[in-house]
Amino acid sequence: MYLNNYSLLILSLRSDYMHANEIEARWMTFLEENIDVGTLALNWPDQRSLVVSFRELYNFDSDFAKILFTTPSLFLRCGEKGLKKLCKEKNYNISPLIRIKDLPPDQRRAVRDIRQNDVGKMLAVDAIVVKISSVRPRVVEAAFQCANGNCESIQMIYQSNEQELIEPIECNPNTGCGARAPQARFEIIPSQSVLENTQFIELQEPPEKLRGGVQPERLQCLVEGEIAGQILPGDRIVANGELFVRSKKKGNKKSTIFEIFLRVNSYEQRNTPFEDVKISSEDETHIKELSFREEIYDLLTRSIAPSIFGHDYVKESLLLQLFGGVARRNPDGTRQRGDMHILLMGDPGTAKSQMLHYMSELSPRGQYTSGRSASAAGLTAAAVADSTGDGRWTLEAGALPLADTGLAAIDEFDKMGDSDRSSIHEAMEQQTISISKAGINAKLRTRCSILAASNPKGGRFLDPDDGGPYTRQVNLPPPLFSRFDVIWLMADTPEAEHDRHIASHILLNRQSGVNEHAIEQGNAADPMLNLSKESTLDYEGKEVLSREMFRKYVAYAKRNHHPVLDDDARKRIIDYYTEMRGKVSESADKLERGKDVITITARALEALSRMAEASAKVRLSDVAEYEDVTRALRLFELWRYQLMGDDYDETAIQSGKSASSRNLQQRVIKIIDEIFEGTRTHATTAQILEYTRKEGFDDERVVNYLEQQKQAGMLFSPGGYGTWQSA
Repeated sequence: MYLNNYSLLILSLRSDYMHANEIEARWMTFLEENIDVGTLALNWPDQRSLVVSFRELYNFDSDFAKILFTTPSLFLRCGEKGLKKLCKEKNYNISPLIRIKDLPPDQRRAVRDIRQNDVGKMLAVDAIVVKISSVRPRVVEAAFQCANGNCESIQMIYQSNEQELIEPIECNPNTGCGARAPQARFEIIPSQSVLENTQFIELQEPPEKLRGGVQPERLQCLVEGEIAGQILPGDRIVANGELFVRSKKKGNKKSTIFEIFLRVNSYEQRNTPFEDVKISSEDETHIKELSFREEIYDLLTRSIAPSIFGHDYVKESLLLQLFGGVARRNPDGTRQRGDMHILLMGDPGTAKSQMLHYMSELSPRGQYTSGRSASAAGLTAAAVADSTGDGRWTLEAGALPLADTGLAAIDEFDKMGDSDRSSIHEAMEQQTISISKAGINAKLRTRCSILAASNPKGGRFLDPDDGGPYTRQVNLPPPLFSRFDVIWLMADTPEAEHDRHIASHILLNRQSGVNEHAIEQGNAADPMLNLSKESTLDYEGKEVLSREMFRKYVAYAKRNHHPVLDDDARKRIIDYYTEMRGKVSESADKLERGKDVITITARALEALSRMAEASAKVRLSDVAEYEDVTRALRLFELWRYQLMGDDYDETAIQSGKSASSRNLQQRVIKIIDEIFEGTRTHATTAQILEYTRKEGFDDERVVNYLEQQKQAGMLFSPGGYGTWQSA
């Protein structure tokens, strides 16, 4: 029995050896026919790997290529051995690795779907990088020197486990003393060992592939070689590699439960916008037919949150935000963003949160978060302890990097702390986040649109004459307002006919929903799972696109159309900008407006360009024309009018004070200083009112201002009540 088992073992080893020789021979043939080793040697050591497409292997020999799926370690090891032989034959002293990309679709796995049958197989995992460790050298083949007496024998031990160092049991009796552990002591010699750069990363399944409240699954990955350090948190990649397992440890004991790891052989970036949406040829035909419809803008606008009544202009701007402008890079290295940022300032109950939820779910790369529960680290990136290493700090991506090339919806924007809010200034304009935490210096990409919502400080918006400018009634710093392309004021104003329509719509919409308990019991179909219809009818009987068809339409437009403004469109924007700047001089002489009024800034030029480009994308055009600029200007002027009326003032937003308040402040301070210089006495309230009456200021307003400035420390009354001096 023993002899038979031994014979079978010898035959098995001999079979594997012959199998390895055959694989190596096929690799040699493939490399000689398809690979220029000279180019690889020329780029060494910058290029340490040979990247081979699986399609090339499959076209060369399909049976040979399929060996990769079942025995990836043997397949790659034979290929690297054959490549080294080929390099040696051509007198190139290099030892490159082989990396395989473009695995077929049937080798793709979601993180959630990985099972024990996949262990040891070559797979492609489509996921988001949420966490990375620092890059550290790992011993692949350790050189151990015997430290027993005068024996200095060195033996090489291959390290198969990346989390545990394997030491020799005895000194080699042929070259050393032959002593065995524990009497023998061994010291590792790093200079003679083979080291490799190693990094642990953590992958998470994309949020758009989750359903319901399921927590996203994660997968630990091992990255080695020159690709270590190239992947950043927030990157969407297809990681190609071999699955392997390691036993969990509880204390010092090994558990029967195993952790699954992926040894990454290669990776492919997947940061193309809306790449996750699959569009068939039938879908493409239907999309093109939709783009020729005259009412395409109305159709798509109605399709945004159909259950929310009204807010047509807000929805139209959200439509343009979804399509977005065109991001461009300039020869001097600067970048112009194409993503639009929109702020919804509204009273409670105006459906702001509903719109944010809908938009985050409509965008394939949408992220929703609330300002009350979001910290600066939660939005940008957090430094956390590395669970796979020795407690070093690693980066874990927040909401904005995870929404890269998508949309980030931030509710309760005004409830965030000042330090948390300030961290997104760079993310909104430069669309990057510079991280300097725990010794980690990195720059993450946040190429996403931001849709934010905020409530007034007092619960409801007051009239600007009573509460000051609307932007001052929201707990947001003035510089942050300038980052938004569009700022909508959604006030809850009582109006009988409008209120009747809203009430009727809400009640009809509520009755048309399906009983959730019946869905859970299996007695009714979930309407959210009905994805087959291309269009449905809203509460008024008008056609609206289904959510899936809407996503496909937007994805197709963002992939294939990148509009450029034509001459007429550019001239229209320039004329409007010049005209609005000219209104400054006309209004500067008006007493109540002041002389520091700025009606428009250069930021508006880029905002209008982005909106016009997005308008052209809606109809699948590569040219933004005059009509696109007209649509952009209509929305631009409307939100500005709602916010400040006819006298729009950028300085009021930046300072938090209206033009009349700024003018009153300047005049009162000047009057007090003039009286003091002329009489060398303090100005009295009566003297100040005498001057301000001549200039048209209301007495009560002036007195209130004096008291406010006194409390703020800008004025004081040295002689008691009724006398004033500037601080």
